[in-house]
Amino acid sequence: MDPPASSRPYSSSTTSSQRRRPHRQRGERTSRQIEWALISTIIFSVITFLKFQSTATVRKSVPGVITTQDQDRPRPRPRHDVYDGSSGSGTHSHFIVWMYPFPPPNIEIKDDWEVPSGDQILICPYKTACYGKGSTINLAALTKDTLYNSYILDHPYQKFRHMKEFCHHIQVIAMISLLLKNDGVCVQTLGGDNWFCSAESFSDYNPYDNGGQSWSASTESSGESDLSISKFPYQLLSHKGSSQVLSLAPDMTREEFATYGPWNVSTDVRLGGRYNSGEDIQSLAGVGWYPFLSSVRIKDDPLNNYSGYYIANSLQQSPPMKMPYSEEAKERRSLMEKLDIVSMFFGGADMIQRNGKFLREYTNEVYPFGCRSTLTCATLKAHKIRSYFSSCLTLTSTYQGSVLYHDGSSPSLNGLPLLNPALVNFTSAIKKAKEEKDLVLLVDVVDRSALPPLPSNARWLSADIPEGYPRSCQPQSERIDYCYRLLSQYANHAKVVITSRIHVGLPAAAMGTPVIFVSKGGWLPGGKEKTGRVAGLLDIFHRIDKTKNLTLGFDLSGPIPPNPGNHEADRRRAAFWHRLKRVSYYEDAARIFGQIPFQRLGAGMVQDDFHNNFHVVMNQTDLSDWRSRRTIEAVLFFHPNAKILIHVEGYVSGGSQGLFTIFAESGYDVRLVPISSQRASVKQIKMLLQKFGGVFLSKGTFIRGALPVALDEGYSLDEHGDVALMIGKKAAVKATNKTWVASYLSSTQTQQCMSDPTWEMESTEDIAITVDRASLLEHDIIMDTRCYDLIEKNCIYNDDLHWKYGKETGVLLKLSDGSTARYCEGQIWSPNVSCKERVEYMKSRHSMSDQDAMISTLQQGCLCAEIDDKESY
Repeated sequence: MDPPASSRPYSSSTTSSQRRRPHRQRGERTSRQIEWALISTIIFSVITFLKFQSTATVRKSVPGVITTQDQDRPRPRPRHDVYDGSSGSGTHSHFIVWMYPFPPPNIEIKDDWEVPSGDQILICPYKTACYGKGSTINLAALTKDTLYNSYILDHPYQKFRHMKEFCHHIQVIAMISLLLKNDGVCVQTLGGDNWFCSAESFSDYNPYDNGGQSWSASTESSGESDLSISKFPYQLLSHKGSSQVLSLAPDMTREEFATYGPWNVSTDVRLGGRYNSGEDIQSLAGVGWYPFLSSVRIKDDPLNNYSGYYIANSLQQSPPMKMPYSEEAKERRSLMEKLDIVSMFFGGADMIQRNGKFLREYTNEVYPFGCRSTLTCATLKAHKIRSYFSSCLTLTSTYQGSVLYHDGSSPSLNGLPLLNPALVNFTSAIKKAKEEKDLVLLVDVVDRSALPPLPSNARWLSADIPEGYPRSCQPQSERIDYCYRLLSQYANHAKVVITSRIHVGLPAAAMGTPVIFVSKGGWLPGGKEKTGRVAGLLDIFHRIDKTKNLTLGFDLSGPIPPNPGNHEADRRRAAFWHRLKRVSYYEDAARIFGQIPFQRLGAGMVQDDFHNNFHVVMNQTDLSDWRSRRTIEAVLFFHPNAKILIHVEGYVSGGSQGLFTIFAESGYDVRLVPISSQRASVKQIKMLLQKFGGVFLSKGTFIRGALPVALDEGYSLDEHGDVALMIGKKAAVKATNKTWVASYLSSTQTQQCMSDPTWEMESTEDIAITVDRASLLEHDIIMDTRCYDLIEKNCIYNDDLHWKYGKETGVLLKLSDGSTARYCEGQIWSPNVSCKERVEYMKSRHSMSDQDAMISTLQQGCLCAEIDDKESY
């Protein structure tokens, strides 16, 4: 079925040096041209019918990237190959494309299914669709300089716009872009019977078009949009001659991917006629990892009657989110495996009281609880629930964004028009805006008196959506539109963002924009901060707080320094990726949309006074060992911009990197190189450093801080006489004239370091500690031991827990729901009140017994865990 005819959304006279787009030829073909075209089509169709093969070869030009070449037939495509549309002109290739996360409806794909090979290239990036066969594709690279690039780069926003229809757009965008970027190419939908060899027929297609109306009208009731509005090229997804629209498309309800947030905001959740966009900013962050968006759930009860995938990243007030605990084990496990609690805040023990059984099983058997706040972690650890501080998922926000232009309305209303991405000057406008990027953007600042003098190019905005914006703040479509305008300004217009809103600061920082966070003695835009909801999140930003004597060391008229916590933000982003990539849908989607590898925020913050070249020698078995990886993580924790060469015995360049693949994906410079022997004798390591210079560490050595280049050359040995740590320059490495200390722990000492929280290191001056590898392999690390501090705290992928809880402390009490927990009187009940003081108050105020007062206080958060010493607001 052909799409309805309509006018093109861009000028057909645009040159090829501008943005590439489908373009109809002017003028008529000659009869001879038509005859040859018919003959060629008939011959090609016969060959295709008989062989289901095609006519171009594929070669590897660089690792992980394939390009088309007019040469001999290729071998079948390995799974890790990535096609980015980089083949040059003059090639002739045929691509079978399947961009859906589910298998095609009319092909039975089993494990022994034969992938189209020979001259054909199968592009099937979702492992769940083609049994992991075929090539993946980087659409961000493929669509560069085309009409569709903005759609790909801002995919979280587009997923909200098009919901289940999003994948249809991605399918046709991939096919059309392949035609635009490769001369002589033909494309076909997997399972189809028609080849398309020109983009001319699709020149009217515009995925940004909403027909001049709010997209809420088509999406919010059914979760589907009206494809015809975009002049959708239905023929790419339909059988030849079929009257059934989208006959090649799969059932998009096979799996569900949901986020939270009301479709319509009732009056009781709006504050003074406004609605905080921070909720929707968090929703967008989760949607960014999905293949598409199926539905939007109620925040406090999103899992009720729902069995699909759900990324939990939210602040939970009382009553907290309910996690249904099915009595049927298989159903319960399926729900848990589809739930990712990556970034959640709650301030008291009521979340555990309501969901204790679920949380214990989930964190013990599926994955630890990711805490948005350090206070939440303290509460969970007091109940011995496996957890870690993850920060907020909005740190993974990545948008190209749009450009806002003045139409006479007030910029402070955040209603300036967005430049249409279909216009031919869109790319140049984005580039120009990013080059200028001169706005000082102020969003909901609680203490204006604390600000330095503002330049004339300051703009005031609010993260609260006005009730009448531009029609209403009630439907989610309008709210997401408001969020997209804010994000576009952070990305393309602001040289600095000044705010007191976490969900303004974090996404702005994630896009590389400096942020100044202003607080006022615990006061934030939502009122006095008492629950610790931002505990642990503020270290990323520049800070202003007159009550704490926090001031800026620069003015706003000149260049703004990068965010001081960029390296910490990079670690949090890396841990999010490490966790989410275990779900193949999320991993594949991230690669398709070009999110991976991460572009590290702190990559330009190089400190020349510290070592930046490190070396480790390993064998291939070590590449699958988390302990060896932790050695590298400790280096990157203190030296995030270091270049680390891992010399691997028997390694073949381009071979499997095991657990170490994650480093390059996270944006770190970790490289594997072959070496003939993994021995670490003094002679061999001296030769290594004479060639490269820098610092050598054994795979059981963990540094305790950043190593300045001023450190003396020298080395320390382990009990076997092998090098544990050596520092040297290119040239002869000096032997023993060192003043630094690096200790080696014996087997007994290592076990004490791992298991006894009261055991202390003999020296606090060690720049590194080498542990006994055999003990590290055989014994568990207990929380709050010195080895816990050494290995599990100073790491990158802290979501990967390799520690256990130790002995019980405090008084064991039975709670009202039948569960038990331990009360510790020395802990903090509120910022200025201890648990013991709270118990005494409850006894005097309510005439309670000691035990009842302790139980009551325990249920309010006085648990046996160390409270992080970071500020609680």
